[in-house]
Amino acid sequence: MMWRELLNGLLPDSTNLLPPAIQADAARRIRQYWQSRGWQLVLGQVVLWAAAVYQQTPYAWAYGVLAGAIGFTYLVGCLGRYTVFWLLCTIAIFSLQGLVINDLGGVTALTTLIPYTISAMLLSGRDRSFVQMGCILAFWGVLIFEVIDFSVRLSPSRSIHVSYNILLAAFTFQTLRFLSHLTVDMSTAHVAEEMRLQSQHFLARVSHELRTPLNSVLGFAYLLRRSPMAETPQSYLTQIIEEGEHLNRLVGDLLDRVRLATGEFVLDLKPCDLNRLCQIAVDELRLQVSDGVQLSVSLDETLPTVFVDHLRLRQVITNLLSNAIKYTTAGQITVRTYARADRVCIEFQDTGMGIPEAQRHLVFVAFVRLQTDLPGTGLGLDIALQIVQLHGGNIDLVSEVGVGSTFTMVLPVAEHPISSSTKPTKTPSN
Repeated sequence: MMWRELLNGLLPDSTNLLPPAIQADAARRIRQYWQSRGWQLVLGQVVLWAAAVYQQTPYAWAYGVLAGAIGFTYLVGCLGRYTVFWLLCTIAIFSLQGLVINDLGGVTALTTLIPYTISAMLLSGRDRSFVQMGCILAFWGVLIFEVIDFSVRLSPSRSIHVSYNILLAAFTFQTLRFLSHLTVDMSTAHVAEEMRLQSQHFLARVSHELRTPLNSVLGFAYLLRRSPMAETPQSYLTQIIEEGEHLNRLVGDLLDRVRLATGEFVLDLKPCDLNRLCQIAVDELRLQVSDGVQLSVSLDETLPTVFVDHLRLRQVITNLLSNAIKYTTAGQITVRTYARADRVCIEFQDTGMGIPEAQRHLVFVAFVRLQTDLPGTGLGLDIALQIVQLHGGNIDLVSEVGVGSTFTMVLPVAEHPISSSTKPTKTPSN
């Protein structure tokens, strides 16, 4: 059993141990550490070479060769492209020091823990097995060679010998400490990513399960409302339909959030008249405007044609206008379109309560609601922003408490459809 476990430990993995994004972040942090700390090891080796020359140590030039080899390994590690080659160089150079310099085998054997640990984080399959096998062979090879009495090995003065041991031991333990902290961070990120994916899959399943019976209930309610019946049952059916449509919109928002998070959101880009979409949204939502609030429209007839997903952009316009209506109880709401250089803008200006500056960054965060006494899930603006970003645009926010807010949707003007990404990366400018 012991031999089987030992041999199985050397077999290559078929897949990476960590998601590519987490592994890439680990590679970046390791490279940054090597760039910021590795030069100290090179400098220490150069200083010891200078000390050997100053003390007229036999074969002082050999210490210069070792320092140059360490410098070469440092440069290779800074490139960040040749991970396997860099780790093999690290094994070879550190082992060479243990083989060449007398009584240095113990500490150089410990240095093989550095490439062994890094390879477990960054490599998989045969590359990882190859590097780790090299570490194991170097570890035992240096230790066995240390007990063999070879008179041809370098024998520096006691001060240089002690300095070599301190330099290599300090760098090894410092690096292993960094790698241990990095391992904890990677594990935490891995668990968080797994939880996020599981929650997204759960939301997708629940949303699909809810939508099927919802559509059936709404379908039968529509059929019953068309048939002649008393006024009271008609009012019941109207209530059922309104609540069912509200629940259907909620399920739709959850599905959109899942698709955006998992990269499955696809746009159908076609030429579009933005003024027409704005007018349709205004006509549909006008009845929801509170008494004492005036809803006005100012549309630029010279607005250029843009390539957008009609259905999705109408969803964004509806969300932004509904948001203005919800938070405006007096004054005016204005929907305005205009062109600005190579961009077209749709502006939603209201005279609502306004948003404090400290809370503006929360407006586009999913499931966050600044006013908990009003209905809503906190998904509308988050989905709207991500859809606009997929179109290559953005949503700007200007707000002042007691004065109102202005949400401006900015879209690029293009002669041909843009290539739609499913992972928006921009952030709103407040």
